[in-house]
Amino acid sequence: MKGKIKIKYSGLIVFSSKIFSVFTGLIFTVIVTRNLSINEFGTWQYLSLILSYATFPASLFPYWATRFYARGYPVAKATIVSNLLLSLPCFLIFLIFVPSVSLIINVKPSLFYLISIQIFLVYLSISLEALALGKQPQLLGYETFSFELTKVALALILFVTLNLKLENVIVIVILAYLMQCLTLLFLLRKDLIVKEENLNWNIQKKWFLNIWLPLFNNFPAFIGGLDLFIIAFLTKSAASLAFYKVALSIATVISYSLGTSIALYPNLLKGGERKDIEETLNFFLIFAIPMTFGAIFLAKPILHIFKPEYEEASTLLIFMAPQFLLKSLTHIFGDVIVGVEEIDKGDISFKKLLKSKLFKWPLLNYIRNALALTLTYVFTSLILTYFLSNSALYAAFSCLLANIIADVFLFSKAFLTSIKAMPFNFPLNKLFKYCLASILMVIVLKVLNPVKSIETLITIGIGAIVYFTCLFLIDFEFRTVFKKLFVYIKRNYSLWK
Repeated sequence: MKGKIKIKYSGLIVFSSKIFSVFTGLIFTVIVTRNLSINEFGTWQYLSLILSYATFPASLFPYWATRFYARGYPVAKATIVSNLLLSLPCFLIFLIFVPSVSLIINVKPSLFYLISIQIFLVYLSISLEALALGKQPQLLGYETFSFELTKVALALILFVTLNLKLENVIVIVILAYLMQCLTLLFLLRKDLIVKEENLNWNIQKKWFLNIWLPLFNNFPAFIGGLDLFIIAFLTKSAASLAFYKVALSIATVISYSLGTSIALYPNLLKGGERKDIEETLNFFLIFAIPMTFGAIFLAKPILHIFKPEYEEASTLLIFMAPQFLLKSLTHIFGDVIVGVEEIDKGDISFKKLLKSKLFKWPLLNYIRNALALTLTYVFTSLILTYFLSNSALYAAFSCLLANIIADVFLFSKAFLTSIKAMPFNFPLNKLFKYCLASILMVIVLKVLNPVKSIETLITIGIGAIVYFTCLFLIDFEFRTVFKKLFVYIKRNYSLWK
């Protein structure tokens, strides 16, 4: 395969950046939740939710850009220009809808106007990420480092010097996005100054004529966030959003393990094989399994870190953790489904695309989201009818339950479809070893039984050491990878010479 990307190399860099973002994200979230009230935190989540609808078209052109760029087409400049042009009408539409959406939970319109600046930066960053994914996915790890460092540094400065307000939090995120864009522009500078590349409007025309496919592909994510809108509308409160989002912020960490699979999609576009899939799944499970176990058995002390009141959301996290493991596996299977599709290598026609996996995979996501939204409305309505006390938490759980049912459906369909597209073996024997090591880790966690925030963080570190030690003892392949990593560090860093 020409220009094959190393799965473990790029995956380890991206995953390391994601793990780094766990700690920086924890610091940032603790600072924010300790300074904002539950309603203010919920308001911030609502602002971000509405913003996501203005930025969802940001990945329409980059969808094609990654596929073309990975296969050798010079489309770097065209991708950036196209996306920035697309951001303009989306920005204007966002401003038009501000007066109406601000009334739903009574949010000041000025907050919407402030966060709207982020729209342009999101469009730029997504176009740059698409280019990096096509050839150098490890660069996505470096951009994460820059984003997180900027975010935490600014938050700490404002926390020390000022009384952190919601407006400050929004500005911090905007500046972090700016630094992320500058980082990627610097790392991709050689690709952006290629003299051979001109703005090829023929390719852009092809993308535009077939923009319906990435639009169709991305729209499930657009409507997927409506479940939170539904509970906000039915409860008329930001508290449900706060409980759900704080649990989500921890469960999302499990999906960070997807960083280990970052090279799978571009490799499949270049003509990958089943070995790439099996290696990716194995590498992913090494990290995802212990993170899932840890989130389940440390749910309450982890949520206590944010604020004692959020301990009530521990039940949400216990169910949300395995849900995100399934969601992450589904994502990998989805990469297989669309990665092996070659219908867009030649002339692209509407009829061909309709018959392709590029269309059938997002169609499954539509079914999943329709199921989730329907169940969310039904479950939340029932909860609000029969449970008057603590309705905010129950409403959040009803939303979670609806999504779990929908995700189980999508997971089963994705697995069957992907294994049909390119047959591979799921590493069940490895999964057993990772679960065994995780169980031993959990025993230690329960013995330590942390209560305070610092105790929880120390316990997480000890748990990681226990897990990887157990895995080192029982798994030969892990020992081999560890030894290779040690040799690499020894050869490349003077500290070891």
